[in-house]
Amino acid sequence: MKRLLNPLVSVLQGNPHYRQLTVALAALMLASGVTAYSAATLLPDATTLPVRQLIEDVTPLATSTLSDGDPVVPMTFYRSEITRRSDSVNTLLRRMGVYSSAAANFLIRDTASRSLLAGSAGKFVLIETDAQQQLQRLTARWPSDDGVQFSRLVVEPGAKGYTSRLEMEPLERSVRLASATIQSSLNAAAKDAELPKLIATQVANVFSRMTDVRDGLSAGDSFRVVYETLEADGEVLSTGKLLGAEFVQNGRQHQVMWFQEPGQKGSYYTLDGQNLDRNFLSPPLENSKVSSGFGMRVHPVFGESKAHQGTDFASPAGTPIRSAAGGIVTFSGWKRGYGKFVLVKHPNQKATAYAHLSSIQVRKGQRVAQGDLLGTVGKTGTATGPNLHFEYLVKGRPQDPVDITRQPTEQSIPPTVRGDFTRLAETMRQQLGAASLMAQASAE
Repeated sequence: MKRLLNPLVSVLQGNPHYRQLTVALAALMLASGVTAYSAATLLPDATTLPVRQLIEDVTPLATSTLSDGDPVVPMTFYRSEITRRSDSVNTLLRRMGVYSSAAANFLIRDTASRSLLAGSAGKFVLIETDAQQQLQRLTARWPSDDGVQFSRLVVEPGAKGYTSRLEMEPLERSVRLASATIQSSLNAAAKDAELPKLIATQVANVFSRMTDVRDGLSAGDSFRVVYETLEADGEVLSTGKLLGAEFVQNGRQHQVMWFQEPGQKGSYYTLDGQNLDRNFLSPPLENSKVSSGFGMRVHPVFGESKAHQGTDFASPAGTPIRSAAGGIVTFSGWKRGYGKFVLVKHPNQKATAYAHLSSIQVRKGQRVAQGDLLGTVGKTGTATGPNLHFEYLVKGRPQDPVDITRQPTEQSIPPTVRGDFTRLAETMRQQLGAASLMAQASAE
């Protein structure tokens, strides 16, 4: 290779465009598979290049030094922890990096300090230590059972050893916003949004009761929530109630909020005033008549007097059967005399059952909304003709559903509190809008 290149190098060195031709030749050789080493031999040897040494004056920045008479500022270290059920005084202190027998002995013997590990776990503990890991201050906070106040335990060194004090202060309620887009499920999105478990559970419960949401949330749908936290000295001790929620499904917006009339039990309402807990059941069939009511009757097939635990609706075969309320399908298939049978579980230990279907359009585990198609009327199982056997159960016990399904729909908010409701609904719209803007900013 060297014998071939030497004549070519001699020719190139005599050419005024020596450098440009050399670079072009090197590129050509690399493209045609010649090694990089062969191309590199055409370039000047780095060891023969001139070397220049530069020396410049540099002015150092002014620095301060401590003299022997200057005071030394002590260092303070902060650590926080949440108490566990398995904690003892010693294990808690060791986990927080405190190694002080005097502090441990005091916490064990002091009456007020015993409340630190008494009762429920989950107390927020903040400690301050010096460079020798000696306890300088311990502050623990936890909410009271009334949900209005919190306890504050303070342990710190005094003139004659450690001292303690136990104080009671009102909890501060704060409003927080969160937003998430569904990727796989509502629960997974709530986890991604770092929602507290209590709030995530309330979100799922409210969603299951929204009768105008026809299907479960799918990828691309989203939700926003407004919820309250209970804080002590700026630290969040627990979460309160879900104050409002918005579900965006297939571009449609569904909003609800918590409202409590004075002296009444609170509930969730749509922002136009419909209570999610009222009008729980709607008729499973349209334009049908009751052929056999709830209670004792002579069985049409067996001819014996027997309690009828549901209501039969006579209707032509193939008539659509719709869910009387939102919930989750817990049974879908054949069930002895019921024939083709569907059972839907609803919130608050309620359920509805549908029997003698000719076809089933849902599967076990599927979430349904009020009015969703479950199947069609038939006469499967023990039946004399096409009909729907419909049951309404509360805590597993059958109830007469006819009176409930015939209740008229009405506005839920009484006129006396309509103004308060309207003002709160407008505030909730603004808060949910702010949560939506937060989500957009985060995405960008």
